Amino acid sequence: MPDRFDSRFQISRRLLAGALMLGVAGCATAPPAGIGRRRDYGLLQDDGTRIVLPPGFSKDRQWPAVVFLPATDGTAPDLYRYYAAQHEQRGGFVAVLPPGSSGASDYSDGERFAETIAQWNDRVVETLTRHEARFAIETGRVALAGFSLGGDLSWALSLSSPQAFCGAVVMGSRCGFRTRHSLDLLAFRGYRFALLRGADEASARVAGMAAARRLLDEQGIANIFGEVPGEHVRAPPETFMGAVDFVLGTVPVA
Repeated sequence: MPDRFDSRFQISRRLLAGALMLGVAGCATAPPAGIGRRRDYGLLQDDGTRIVLPPGFSKDRQWPAVVFLPATDGTAPDLYRYYAAQHEQRGGFVAVLPPGSSGASDYSDGERFAETIAQWNDRVVETLTRHEARFAIETGRVALAGFSLGGDLSWALSLSSPQAFCGAVVMGSRCGFRTRHSLDLLAFRGYRFALLRGADEASARVAGMAAARRLLDEQGIANIFGEVPGEHVRAPPETFMGAVDFVLGTVPVA
């Protein structure tokens, strides 16, 4: 995948691993009351992408962006709706909701999952290339976010295209995907990961995310970690927005 971005590498910057342990109340398994199954967020584009602009949006400046990736059999708007109210209040970034969905058959074995990763990588890059100028997206500050399969994709796309994004919020993922040589580039570019999971998550995801944290620490890649109440659950809005602030570089590495 060619490098779309004019990367401004900061060689002298030292990346330290931190920890995000935010106290939260309640369970994140359900979206806020009253929003139902709404999917019609933002501005619908001719390719099926939805773009949600932050309050105060103006083309007089560039804006960071977060690309939302779907869970199994879900859509990007299905994930965004958990955080729509918080985004409407806080703003700070353009939300990019690409079209499409993936099912269990799309990760039934390693070969099929590799194909799914490549398909989503192409879809996300094409979506950004098509819409970034119109919506004043700052190409060097585009992050990924996803839960479950979407978390797997956020992790995998980060490693498969380390030049294309600045960070990722990875929720409820095993973080099992690996590529050669990409970790050095992620560290070099100052990439940031926020790894979030349920406190009672399945053992495979607990072990996988722990291994990912060790790997990131060994490579000097900035990361934060948080547990939220419940098993396989999305992070609550405040926790999620704090993670977004971190991966977009809004807050410093601890």
